[in-house]
Amino acid sequence: MNAVRKIEALRALIKELRWDAVIIGDSDPHGNEYIIDRWKIREYISGFSGSAGTVVVTRNYAGLWTDSRYFIQAKNELFGTGVEIQGQNAHDFLDWLYVNMPHSSVIGIDGLCVTQQERQKLENRLLDKQCHIESKPDFIDAIWTDRPGYPMGIVIEHNEIYSGESVLQRLSWLREVLKSANCAYFPVNALDQIAWLLNIRCNDIEYNPVPMSYALIGEDIAVLFIETQKVSDNIRLKLENDGVTLLPYEKMFSYLETLDPKKRVLVDPFSMNSELFKILQNHFGEKNLILEQSPLTLGKAIKNPVEIDGCRRAYVLDGIAKTRFLFWLEESIELGHKISEIVASKEIANFRGENSEYRGDSFSTISAYGENAAMPHYSPVQDIETELKPKGLYLIDSGAHYLSGTTDVTRTVPLGPLTNLEREDYTYALKAMIALSTALFPKGTPGCRLDSIARIELWKTYRNYGHGTGHGVGNMLNVHEGPQSFRQDFNNQPFIAGMITSCEPGIYREGSHGVRHENMLLCVEAGKNEFDDWLCFETLTMVYFDTTPLLTELLSNTEIRWINNYNKRVADTLLPFMNEKEAAWLKRKTKAI
Repeated sequence: MNAVRKIEALRALIKELRWDAVIIGDSDPHGNEYIIDRWKIREYISGFSGSAGTVVVTRNYAGLWTDSRYFIQAKNELFGTGVEIQGQNAHDFLDWLYVNMPHSSVIGIDGLCVTQQERQKLENRLLDKQCHIESKPDFIDAIWTDRPGYPMGIVIEHNEIYSGESVLQRLSWLREVLKSANCAYFPVNALDQIAWLLNIRCNDIEYNPVPMSYALIGEDIAVLFIETQKVSDNIRLKLENDGVTLLPYEKMFSYLETLDPKKRVLVDPFSMNSELFKILQNHFGEKNLILEQSPLTLGKAIKNPVEIDGCRRAYVLDGIAKTRFLFWLEESIELGHKISEIVASKEIANFRGENSEYRGDSFSTISAYGENAAMPHYSPVQDIETELKPKGLYLIDSGAHYLSGTTDVTRTVPLGPLTNLEREDYTYALKAMIALSTALFPKGTPGCRLDSIARIELWKTYRNYGHGTGHGVGNMLNVHEGPQSFRQDFNNQPFIAGMITSCEPGIYREGSHGVRHENMLLCVEAGKNEFDDWLCFETLTMVYFDTTPLLTELLSNTEIRWINNYNKRVADTLLPFMNEKEAAWLKRKTKAI
């Protein structure tokens, strides 16, 4: 069925269920960013494949809400489907429902794919209209008759030499947190939190090395709910020796109902799906549910010394691969070889794959030439992707998982002659990155305040970008993690020494070009005085910046010194790993300006 017929079938189902509308988002039971095929319900219904967006279908209307990263992509993918692109972000659909839905409407959702916080927002927004939110898990099965099943990846141990802490240490820490909150139980819904807590990894989800699972931690219990055939006898024995019991994935819901209903439960409404929350609410009662952000969110964000050293190593390994790739790319273009965006994205993976610690890409590579780079999350499509030419700018945003850490780096490189506007944008975007990378700030400062340090360099020239400036990165875990971020959205999480966060300002001109520079920053202590305790950043990324596009008259002496020092550090670190030809080239590329 094409999208038009699928929406027709969905409307028939809405009528059968006596709903007035249905909301289909971009999540799964665990709130993953990258989701398995089984949960790509929005894409199945509409054809829109972007990673952020919500579709609302009523009996006579269909609309998509997404953010500015995907407007161009959505316009192309939704053409002819009857789905209208609405709003400036993925939350405006709440206002649309309030304005357009009649009183006492019934709004359908799949509660497995909606967090409790999201459901509460929806109910609160429609409270005045007395709308009823009705959940029917897996309602899409009635239409999607060949819906994919669950993945069966093999669970592996994330060795303590990389994690820096044992399972027993992390369980003991978490139980102390529960004790201080006077809570007996903590159900864990987020997959990266489970993987971090139990030092396990898996390949169930593309780009995210985590297992499909639930976990329950208590005063004297620890249960991992997972398809048990995915766990080897060796891993099972290690977990059992640490006091972790294994039960089938689907037993989580029924197991909760066997617990003492008089006990208090710590619940994270930000990550827990609303169906699981309903089970807890019915069994324990609202008064026994303590609603707080999961302590694991912050726990895994503050990297320990072993994890930090591992990330430093991962960025050296990644720098070797990306430098060799950039050498290959420049040489190939100069020799007149035909290189497409997809060929280039495969080649960077090949260079990374030469290292035995490489465990796969950490996200889908953004390989974008010319005007395609104006779409921040552009993905080339086989047979219609663009060929790279010996002119203009090429943007590659890619990352990898290594045993010691996870990487994410963006470089925009010249392939030939540039326009003055391209050179201006390249220079201003780098100025923005340098400004935040060199920031000194008092302890307790949140990322929503630091974000403007980067943007001010662009605002001075009436430039801006529509995405956040930076996100946290996991340790051989999800490439996007909280709780910290550099965003204009209000997030009061202070930056803490040990957090690793991307810094990636950009400038995008539709139909022309896009520029983004991205380094990874480690938050470190910078000293204290009578005014405050101070923090700053250490740059982890080890990939040179091409200085040939820079308009040096737009740079201060301090910025020029930073670029020269950074490129020298990259060269000093990577030259021992280069062959003679690559080394000579890298020396030229990192020559002081």
